[in-house]
Amino acid sequence: TLDPNSGPRGDGTGAGSDHGWGGNNFMLGGSVKGGQILGTYPDEFTENGPRALSRGRMLPTTPWDAMWNGVAEWFGVPASEMDKVMPHRQNFMPENLLFGKDDLFKP
Repeated sequence: TLDPNSGPRGDGTGAGSDHGWGGNNFMLGGSVKGGQILGTYPDEFTENGPRALSRGRMLPTTPWDAMWNGVAEWFGVPASEMDKVMPHRQNFMPENLLFGKDDLFKP
């Protein structure tokens, strides 16, 4: 939807963009370990919650890179090359937020 009065952020300033960080991902295929929901659902949606930013925006609990880490492993990307394939991967390793191929795929 295009609204020339609101700007990309929808706040009327016409500055910046707010296309979001979170989303839902679905994996399909014969090798996918199905029937599971991975990640953490936020337990508080108030403006004062730990994941709240402002104007109803929230930080996601699971990074986009989480799923792709396991997919890259499954495709055989060597551990030594993972940071080249996913340059932001290291940001999420200390908190153990990445899924491995064993989380996503059948043996």
